[in-house]
Amino acid sequence: MDQHPENPKHQQSSRPFRLTARGRSFAVVVVFAVAAGTLGTGVYLNRESPTWQRILGTEPVIEQVPQATDELPGLLEAVDYTLEFPKTTTGTETTEALESTRAMLQEHVELLTPGALAALASAAARETTGPDAPPAAIPPLSPDEISWRLAQTGTGLLEQALGAPEQESRRLAGSGIELALQARTVLRATGAAQKKIDSLPSPAAMPADESGASDPADSDTPETDATPTATSPEPTAQDAAGTSKAPAGLPEFAFASCPALAPGDTGPGDGAGSESESPDTPSPGSPQGATGSPDSGQLLGEVIDAAYRLGYAYDVAGARTNAGLRSAAWDRSGELVDFAESLEGELDGSLDCAPLRQPAYQLPADAVENPMDSARSGEGQLALLLRDAAAAQTGKARKYLFTAAWDQGFHTQRVTGNVPDFTQVAEVQQEPGTSTGPTGAPGS
Repeated sequence: MDQHPENPKHQQSSRPFRLTARGRSFAVVVVFAVAAGTLGTGVYLNRESPTWQRILGTEPVIEQVPQATDELPGLLEAVDYTLEFPKTTTGTETTEALESTRAMLQEHVELLTPGALAALASAAARETTGPDAPPAAIPPLSPDEISWRLAQTGTGLLEQALGAPEQESRRLAGSGIELALQARTVLRATGAAQKKIDSLPSPAAMPADESGASDPADSDTPETDATPTATSPEPTAQDAAGTSKAPAGLPEFAFASCPALAPGDTGPGDGAGSESESPDTPSPGSPQGATGSPDSGQLLGEVIDAAYRLGYAYDVAGARTNAGLRSAAWDRSGELVDFAESLEGELDGSLDCAPLRQPAYQLPADAVENPMDSARSGEGQLALLLRDAAAAQTGKARKYLFTAAWDQGFHTQRVTGNVPDFTQVAEVQQEPGTSTGPTGAPGS
């Protein structure tokens, strides 16, 4: 048999296999592709973790919304600075107004921002290195500018109070109202015209819905009803305390229970002490879904009682004063009684409670000699009671009563010349044989 020569294709080369340049490049690309795919998959699966958010720059930015309380320490420093380096020569009245503003701000700074007052004092002590004060490098604020900042901060505090918890809401609202009223005092001390004073920011112009808490009536009320319009205005405190008619379209209040009458009060009918529900016992007649605090009914009852007392005091003052003040006293009496009756009507519509109005009330000792001054002495306490009752409500009811507290405080400043001290909590004095009433109010 013939032998065939070996096929050259089957011959094995003894040289080692080597990648070409193209092959090496392809291998590198594959390795990088696999690594990139693995890394990308891992990043995608862990993209929400804080570490990768910081690496990728996708970490959410938490924006700190400035609060009105943050303005108080700086506002106090501005008043101090203006008193130390007055921008212009101020009169005695303006200086006194600024000094009273400083004292008032110190109380509210300590109340709302504990520790800030000590920090300001410490910083001021470090800056003062010698007996001579350093020259003012920054122009101080004028009294006009201070009054504007006071009004803005006060309005902001009251808006912040609309959505705060009850105790905090009470503090914020009291401070806000007092700052806004003090702004008018400072601007008036400069001799500004009334039109300029009235142009200051006012809590009466608060937005309709700032509370963040739902009102029980919202679900059944059309959206258009929540917005003031020319045909369907939202009730304001001017309706409550500045007109002779009862306010129409009151918001739905939360009544946890009937207000308790003081020991010795006379109930209807038999002349015995009236038995009313305990303020700590929720009533089954409360509005469906009401979110007011357990003492909401009691606090509103104190407002109603105080308004009746003031109305009685003004009615008696009208009979004891001259013709010039008689009409004003009786008009004010009618306003207060109408306001109390409208609120008591809301209470009676929700719960079966004993009437709060009494035939007569005990008046202060000076009511005979100074009937009008005696009646006006209870105006400030009514403002505090309105503030307290508002904090126990939610939604539109809270806004309505806060606005009423502002207007009541404004009325108090106008007729007495004094701003109510809203750092205090209204106390109710109870004496055997007399009706319950706010301390200092007529009839207490």
